[in-house]
Amino acid sequence: MDWRVTNYPIMVPVMEAPHIEGLRPQKRIGVGGCGSVFHAVDEDGKSVALKIFDQKAISRELLQRMTERLEVGGWPQGVMPVESAAFEEGQTYWTMPLVGRAGPEAEALPRCLQRSIQDYPKEDSWALVKSLACALAAMHERRVAHGNLKPGNVFFAENGAVLLSDWAIGNMPGIKQFNFTDAVLYQAPEQLRNPAGYLEEKGYRWDVFAFGVLSYRILTGRFPRCHDTFIFVAPPPGETRKEGIQADLTKVSCNLEAQPEFTWPVASGSEQETDWRGWIDRCLQLDAAQRPFSMMEVAAGLEALEKRIEADAEREGLLDQRRRAEKRASAFFGAAALLVAAVVLIGGLWQLSNENHKRKTAGLETKTMEAEASFMRAEASVMQAASEKEVAQNRMKQAESLLSYERDLAISRLEASRSIGDHLFAWAMEKGNRRLPPLDGRELRLKRLERYFEDFLSRTADIKDLRDERAKVRLQLAEVSLAAGDAPQASRRLKEAINAWKDLPMDAEMRLRMATNSLLLALLRQSVSDPETKADFLAARQALESIPKSEVDADRLPQLLAILDFNEAKLFAAGGDDAKALEQLLRATQTLNSIADHRPDLAILRSELAACYLSSATILDAMGSLGDAREVRALATTELLKLSKADPENAALRLDLAGCYTAMAESAILSGDVGAAESNSNEAMTLLDQLLVSQPDNAEAVARKAALLGLRAGVMRDKGFAAEAMDGYNEGIRILEAIKASAPQNAMVSFRLAMLWWQKGRMIGISGDRSGEIALIQKARDLMGKLETDSSMRGPRPEQLQNSGAYLLGDLGHAMQLENQKEEATKAFSEAAVLWENLLASRPQSEEYSEALSWCRQRLKDLR
Repeated sequence: MDWRVTNYPIMVPVMEAPHIEGLRPQKRIGVGGCGSVFHAVDEDGKSVALKIFDQKAISRELLQRMTERLEVGGWPQGVMPVESAAFEEGQTYWTMPLVGRAGPEAEALPRCLQRSIQDYPKEDSWALVKSLACALAAMHERRVAHGNLKPGNVFFAENGAVLLSDWAIGNMPGIKQFNFTDAVLYQAPEQLRNPAGYLEEKGYRWDVFAFGVLSYRILTGRFPRCHDTFIFVAPPPGETRKEGIQADLTKVSCNLEAQPEFTWPVASGSEQETDWRGWIDRCLQLDAAQRPFSMMEVAAGLEALEKRIEADAEREGLLDQRRRAEKRASAFFGAAALLVAAVVLIGGLWQLSNENHKRKTAGLETKTMEAEASFMRAEASVMQAASEKEVAQNRMKQAESLLSYERDLAISRLEASRSIGDHLFAWAMEKGNRRLPPLDGRELRLKRLERYFEDFLSRTADIKDLRDERAKVRLQLAEVSLAAGDAPQASRRLKEAINAWKDLPMDAEMRLRMATNSLLLALLRQSVSDPETKADFLAARQALESIPKSEVDADRLPQLLAILDFNEAKLFAAGGDDAKALEQLLRATQTLNSIADHRPDLAILRSELAACYLSSATILDAMGSLGDAREVRALATTELLKLSKADPENAALRLDLAGCYTAMAESAILSGDVGAAESNSNEAMTLLDQLLVSQPDNAEAVARKAALLGLRAGVMRDKGFAAEAMDGYNEGIRILEAIKASAPQNAMVSFRLAMLWWQKGRMIGISGDRSGEIALIQKARDLMGKLETDSSMRGPRPEQLQNSGAYLLGDLGHAMQLENQKEEATKAFSEAAVLWENLLASRPQSEEYSEALSWCRQRLKDLR
């Protein structure tokens, strides 16, 4: 059952107006699913509408964010202005203009569409539909989706203009209780099933569907689908709410989808109405992808139809003028022909009777002269008519040419706007969070966008007035290539876009966009180890630093520069310049910390900050600053904990956090702090176990757990619990061997497995089994050697591999020496010495490398 009509009203809290400084509530004038509306009087004696929201029925943060977006820059036309507001917990309210009827009864009844919906359709139905489209388009232009469109939220100002109210409330994400309102009758199936989609930018197409349903009802008096059911649960005419209704929203959406087709009850009265209806038909598509992307496209389409109708009317006027000129010319030609015939006849008679009429009076000669004068006048009139006809024909041709050009221009602009808007919408969805997975079908969509943009460029090549649109499309093509991961094509197209904008005005925001794309190109090249990466980072830095800071977002520009520092530092680290890499990482960290302090709501900043800390710790490890690395990882842990509290279901965050704890445990072991090692390893194991409960097939989490088992086994071994330590090594090895069998190219799994074989071998050697120790350590060395020589397997840094390999060879040589295998021991110590020499050449100041090399050389002397 979709709907349930109870014998008692659904209990919607009817709250009393709280005391609000500067306002005197008079009486309640409305109750809705999200709160109550009161007539109030401010300090100046002005009447206002005071809306008190029910805290459980709204998302305060969402409502505040959307309201502030609409307010910035002045309230858009067609949107009810909020004169004052509070969004504190326990007291959330709006004050708005009191839109009511004149007279003493104005306090009771606001002027809204619901109170007159029963009067539709009527003569001004289409005018109301177009006003609604413009108001919603103005909201979408401010990046606000209404999400709660219904007749009761459409108000009329004193001059009859439409005013939309109550956005971002009702069936929205984050609410604790939902009370039925008739807004459900206008909502798209995907909103009914999953209101959380509002946060994923899906609300724009929800509004398009709701606009289609409301417009259909205004134009026909009916709902397009499920009319008999919907009209039964809708508020009666003149009332804004129907009590006692409960709805199963999932079943309502299923019933809507069971009726994909709908019809208009009355045939269209004209061709232009058919075109208008075509836009409503597109808005009512059940498949969101087939609807217009936002109300900006719908409003632009309706406006284009209006202009076409005006142009057709002007053309008809010119055609009428041409027909009148042709008729006048025909009349002149007829009169002239009659006059010519009369003159010829008179002239003939005059010639035949010339001799007989010589003695005629002078009056007859005068009449002949008058006839000749009339002929001349008639001939002049004929010439004038022919000239007027030619002028009218030329004007007609010019008008037709101008109309054709303007129509093509308008269509091209509309197509450019729509395609660019579509792309920016999809781009925002996919680029908003670095951890958000790509949408299904992304590659196909990018190909379609690419073909559409290229077709636009080819079709508008000769239209000079579209130069700015063509420049924007070239920039969009570069962004499509960036999204597709095609670095060479993105580089070429970005250069073309920059050249196209050279002669066009470019504000600071466009310069920031260009610079951002340059940074994205550098990051793309870095991801594929392109040799042009360094030059692209330099170009991106120059572009970003040339933008005036006062003309763009005060936080956005420093954030981009910090991201550039962070990623360029990784390039320096890969090239062995750890000092410079660390310097840039520290600068990036300071910048991100400063921005995060001012903008604690931006989780992406916390995420980038944690990444900076982790990269710094890795470099500090390589430089031998183990204590500093441990402290930096603690800072990263703090940031990751903040993120995980805000997003407890984020598996990637928990995996990163477990990695931090594991690395700190390793540092604690190296510094001899067994207590800290146990504490941190326990934290890491708890996180991994929780993650594997929800994601048992997460190979990375399983591999990290196996490595952590080996680390904990080492702690148990040092504490004297040999059996427990061996169990830990065996369990970790069993897990990693299973993963390696299914994913042999996973270098990190192979590295971790080699480390556990090595550690287990040392454990066996302590128990007296030297041959078993040598076999396992040799096995670990063979696997690690493959990682050093196979460049296709991306895993630990080469320096980390050499460092671990050198220590491993030292243990192998020592075990062989104890087993009296002097020749093999000499070979192992010699290989270890070579590795330490190479490492010391890269870091001459490293005491660790120097001491390890001396130890190997001493062992070689002992063997001689």
